Amino acid sequence: MRTWRGTVSFVDDIVRQADRRAGKYLRRDRLFYKVFLPLGVLANLGLGVFILIGLHPDGWTGGLEIGTGAFCCMVAGWLAAAAWSKSYWNNAMTRQVMVWRRIADAFFAWLEEAPLPAEALSTLKRSLDEAVPNSDAR
Repeated sequence: MRTWRGTVSFVDDIVRQADRRAGKYLRRDRLFYKVFLPLGVLANLGLGVFILIGLHPDGWTGGLEIGTGAFCCMVAGWLAAAAWSKSYWNNAMTRQVMVWRRIADAFFAWLEEAPLPAEALSTLKRSLDEAVPNSDAR
């Protein structure tokens, strides 16, 4: 049986494609979550506090004022929670991707040093191509 000793470049191609796709949305997300979301939270919180400070609950309009103020405060809290959640899960996913990349690097470094038949490597490449289809036409 013939063994093949070469490099596994298609894994690098997959990583580059994923990095390019993530970069498209990175700037837009950063602008939204660092500028517009805090401004929205501050505006809603300010409006809620302004309305709740000036309460004069006489009649049904007083109840509407209380409801509007409470709603504005609730929206501000919801937006703040959404920003925190996105930040937390983004960091968790980044850590997880780094761990899996190190595992894949170790696996493929070992695979490159192991004398394997060319047929087994071509089967592995086909399996990886099926698992991670190439969406960029070259």
